[in-house]
Amino acid sequence: MNARFPISGDAVPYRLRLPGPTAVPERVLRAMAQPVVAHRGPEFLARFRDIQARLRPIIGRPGSAPYVFASTGIGAMESAVVNVAGPGQRVLVANNGQWGPVFRRLAEAIGAEVDDVATPPGSPVDLEGIERALKAKEYAAVLAVHSESSTGALTDLKALGAIVRQTSAVLAVDSVSALGGAEMRADEWGVDVVVSASQKALMCPPGLALASVSDKAWEVVSRADRGPRSYFDYTRMRPNADKGEPTYTAPVSMMNALHEALTMIGEEGLDAALARHRRLSSALAAGAAALGFSVFPKGTPSPTLVVLLAPEGIDATALIDRLADGYNTIVAGTRFEDLKHRMVRIGTMGAVSDGDILTDLHHLASAVRDLGGRPDEAAGLAAAAEVLNP
Repeated sequence: MNARFPISGDAVPYRLRLPGPTAVPERVLRAMAQPVVAHRGPEFLARFRDIQARLRPIIGRPGSAPYVFASTGIGAMESAVVNVAGPGQRVLVANNGQWGPVFRRLAEAIGAEVDDVATPPGSPVDLEGIERALKAKEYAAVLAVHSESSTGALTDLKALGAIVRQTSAVLAVDSVSALGGAEMRADEWGVDVVVSASQKALMCPPGLALASVSDKAWEVVSRADRGPRSYFDYTRMRPNADKGEPTYTAPVSMMNALHEALTMIGEEGLDAALARHRRLSSALAAGAAALGFSVFPKGTPSPTLVVLLAPEGIDATALIDRLADGYNTIVAGTRFEDLKHRMVRIGTMGAVSDGDILTDLHHLASAVRDLGGRPDEAAGLAAAAEVLNP
């Protein structure tokens, strides 16, 4: 048996604990199995409009209809870039991990001139550096990552938005690994373009992207000097979104999934869902620290994942393999070569419960013991319990 693939009847259940894609709730899976209906018929359009209505408070832009379309998360990022920048225009990237360089690559692909303000992976975005750069040059856009899933760092969008708001630049933010699990107040914070995707805190399989555009950004998006664009052209999407219709053939089954997931968030309450993410990530971090791990990011950690450095003497790649092969628990490593044998990343986003966190800690302790370590599992569980049940 391949322990890394879920097989019905496994003695040890398959546990997808990545920082995306995440485990999909049974309710959402059942919604995907509903019959496919006409993608422009009344049944579907009523559901699509409810999806838009439910997304508005999560994004924090109540007066603007979000665009929802088939794409990956990087496709969502590209959609932001090609609509706010163009050939020969300057963009500024806030780079503190893996996804800032992706924004750079996407901007350079359309011929934009790219500068970045970089900090070491795990560090917060350099807000003072962003402010200095914006005073030194005029930029079409600032591109930033809300939750840097490669390091666990959370960007202070309120502070960043206040800086960018004083300039003509628009602020475009990748919230793929944050939206639905970390607070987003796009209008209040001055986040002009928010893009996200379905497979993380929104509790769906990969396949859907979304975008939300401010009035300030729309003045830029509607100009003819933007990047080469067709499928990702927001000027095509907006008229349809405003009517409550998809622009292209909608992936009906995925839309059913998203509608059910958003219904679940509504039943829990957005504030309660955000608080749950904060509580669970804090509990996992506290418990892991008591097991001998250290929390990686400096500054404010994202509530949607926990990024750890393995205890002294434990190889992270061996630990990740042991969790998969011995416990059917699938967590992530890193693409940073210098941290490959040290870093472990675990998702706390989406349909995650107290029991998941305690099981994570039990499996972490067991796998460390299997590799020759001596973790204090009781201390780890007790530290987590203090956070879970204050």
